[in-house]
Amino acid sequence: MKKPLTALETAAFNTILDTQHESEGWLDLTRVSSRTARHLADVRQACARLARYGLVSIDERAEDERWLRFSIPDPAQD
Repeated sequence: MKKPLTALETAAFNTILDTQHESEGWLDLTRVSSRTARHLADVRQACARLARYGLVSIDERAEDERWLRFSIPDPAQD
């Protein structure tokens, strides 16, 4: 059984869902950081956990300190 998402993971996931259509999958992690008052490193770890949980996919080639490129996996392809 997976453990429930933390408040930070939930905020990051909701931000990804809210902004994916406007940014072609790119997310400025400082948006989550400013909304949650958490350090950028904490936000990056939360996003990595979302990827491990299978909720998002991260394009590792497009990764840098502030930006990540995400996609939402299609559950129909599982």
